[in-house]
Amino acid sequence: MSDYLEFSGKTYEEAISKAVDYFKVPESGLVIEKITDNPSNILDIVKSKKTGEVFIRAKLKEQQNYPEYLVNALKIVENIVKNLEANVNILLKKEDNEDYVINLEGEDKGLIIGKYGNNINAIQNYVNFIINKNTPKDKRVYIIIDSDNYREKRKKKLIELAIKTAKKVQLTKKPITLPPMLSFERKIIHMTLKDHHYVTTYSIGENPYKSVVVAPLLDTNNLA
Repeated sequence: MSDYLEFSGKTYEEAISKAVDYFKVPESGLVIEKITDNPSNILDIVKSKKTGEVFIRAKLKEQQNYPEYLVNALKIVENIVKNLEANVNILLKKEDNEDYVINLEGEDKGLIIGKYGNNINAIQNYVNFIINKNTPKDKRVYIIIDSDNYREKRKKKLIELAIKTAKKVQLTKKPITLPPMLSFERKIIHMTLKDHHYVTTYSIGENPYKSVVVAPLLDTNNLA
């Protein structure tokens, strides 16, 4: 479906919503032209004045073939962005490991990330909870929400924290419990220290905010 189709509504949001429902993809999967703001001929002007509605033309972006869970995730993110009135663009990329990353980039990226990453983590938790709500555990998928390269910056800080904590544990011979973290953050700690000669790691607590314990290698009584 490479040709544009026309949609109308009392507002652009309503017209775009109709296009999204028709094509069964999120707004980010469409090419949209706002006809009322940029009329190409006299007919465009006349029909807007006659109906009192705004008109758009929309078509699918080339080579879009998103799985259903990703379409749902993008719709959820779009609704969150609209409710926050955040001025950000929704971008999508696929990692080498086949994971999808939804990037929110723009002047309101600080609002999206929030203090200590609280907002972006809440968005990510909510999106993944909804798309996996009725999915068997072995079929669950995971969407990463990112903004301003926050995830990579956070990863570097966690690696530094893991190395620093391991040195302290090696010196004191006493286990250290790190602050509660999300599952992907705990995984970074575990992977950073998995081949360490003097310490081991295990998780305690309940999801979604378990804590990682960095312990002397011989302290294996509570491994989990």
